[in-house]
Amino acid sequence: MATNTKERILDAAEELFADRGFPSTSMRDITQGADANIAAVNYHFGSKEALLLAVLKRRIEPVNQARVARLDELESSAGDQPISTEELVRTFLTPVFETWQEHGGAAPKYMKLLGRIHAEVDQDLRTKFIQETGAVLERFATAFERGLPALDASEVRWRVLFLVGSMAYTMTWGTALLEVGDQARRDSEQVLETLIQYTTAGMTVPSTASVVAADREAR
Repeated sequence: MATNTKERILDAAEELFADRGFPSTSMRDITQGADANIAAVNYHFGSKEALLLAVLKRRIEPVNQARVARLDELESSAGDQPISTEELVRTFLTPVFETWQEHGGAAPKYMKLLGRIHAEVDQDLRTKFIQETGAVLERFATAFERGLPALDASEVRWRVLFLVGSMAYTMTWGTALLEVGDQARRDSEQVLETLIQYTTAGMTVPSTASVVAADREAR
């Protein structure tokens, strides 16, 4: 339990934003949950939007650091050779799911929160969040491009967006799906492996333009 006022505010905001969503959570809700006052929130963060970004930054920075460290290792080992798409997908997704595993198979609040960000906040806030991860996404997009020479850069970046979207949707709805019944139940490792295979297939499928061109040639 955090005793520092700033940490209590961050903890309360994370839980409330994850459970209720950013638009539906008031500053009063947060101060009550943190046993703090509005003045303390304003002093440490300045606004509800800045508080949300601080909550996200606290959680996403360690994940992105792990992603970059693993990508550095892969690139060092690969030398001049491209890294396989599956390895890149695994490197991007695994740090998030390791946090899930650390919580004993119960998805932590911030995973649900990250999923909500992509669906609930306005474009300005979403842009600021993307800026926090922009450099990391660019590193991965560049690595994917090297391993997918048949795709142009624009197509690769769209597919990276779809990769992020699949991850975000899993974070948002994964826990609910696990509660549907025994047939749907999977532990975090199973979810990760399924998502890796699914998104790798999506990253590597021929582009629509290539498929259309091949079809025309066949005719």
